[in-house]
Amino acid sequence: MPIFGLLSDTHDIDPRVISAVIDEFKKRGVEVIIHCGDIEAQHLNAELFGDLPVFCALNAEQLEKPGFKTFPPNWTFTVPGERVIDILHVRVYLGHKRSFDFLKTSEQNVMVFLDTLRKDNDGLRWVLSGHTHHQIFAQTHQVNLLNPGAIQDGFDGYEFAVIDTDKNGKGEIVFSRIQKTNPTIPTFSVGVISDSSRISKKDPTFWRKLANEFSARDARKIIHCGNVAPEDIGRPELEQFAVFYTLRPDQAGKVKSHPSNWRQINPEEPIVEINGYRFYVELDLGISLLERTELDMHNLCLGLRRRYNELDFVLCGFTHNALFVEQDQTCLLNPGDIINDRNFAVICLPRNEVTFGHVPLDPIF
Repeated sequence: MPIFGLLSDTHDIDPRVISAVIDEFKKRGVEVIIHCGDIEAQHLNAELFGDLPVFCALNAEQLEKPGFKTFPPNWTFTVPGERVIDILHVRVYLGHKRSFDFLKTSEQNVMVFLDTLRKDNDGLRWVLSGHTHHQIFAQTHQVNLLNPGAIQDGFDGYEFAVIDTDKNGKGEIVFSRIQKTNPTIPTFSVGVISDSSRISKKDPTFWRKLANEFSARDARKIIHCGNVAPEDIGRPELEQFAVFYTLRPDQAGKVKSHPSNWRQINPEEPIVEINGYRFYVELDLGISLLERTELDMHNLCLGLRRRYNELDFVLCGFTHNALFVEQDQTCLLNPGDIINDRNFAVICLPRNEVTFGHVPLDPIF
């Protein structure tokens, strides 16, 4: 199964920026490049894209421009009305303005649209789009919406994404960027999980495998957004990690003791501060987001940022599906469900790289 490198909205960026992103793709084992639209004719250059296969979305107005009459070899284009394509046996919808729908309608309606699109296109796994210049990830059980962000005028650098379609059997998504400056803050990573209530009974090996996944990514701090079983607090598999966790109101008093590396988040002031970065944690926020548009989410983050100064991430849970919405100042993240999908997320700072992965399941044969 292939590893895809995604970029979008290159516009009239200096070609050296694109070359730098392609170099980053090659370091990460990318085999195919996917461009989600707003490419200019001067960038239709096979050498610029490392001579890798390129799949690119064209807009309707580009079809009439003289610069888009001839194309490099090994390039494939989608056009309005013909957006579904198979890329090395992976079926994707490759457009440009699809994620704009997320600005205008609720997350729940987007999920319904994704499921409907898959019913009309059997085997569809990814809906890929650009246009909004924000990184977006919305997961359903069978098909995901992804916007890699923008190369030109992206948030805090030149944005891109990488999809390993076969990592741990369910794939792995990385949202990253090449930053325009070199931060002096040492690099560190934070693991994020939620809704693990029955996992120890369902999969006794889960916590060991989760610890391995976080160790491999050097994520020594973990934030658990809630719905943790009281008996799992203090798991020995996580003794080398600092774990911040929340309890539901009905769980108050059920945790008798816990080791010093487990720290309960104050429900009255649900802020976790790690190396100067601030994380707001509210489990139930995940369910209320289902009825909100991306603009609503933006306003929500602004309101929380006014209340809690210098807020960097808003973390939540409660729903099965992972969600990531990048904002100019505060990013919203739901790592998704552990029980059914073994979801987790890792945030690497200060480069604002976000990974969505899955704890592997043992084979049954």
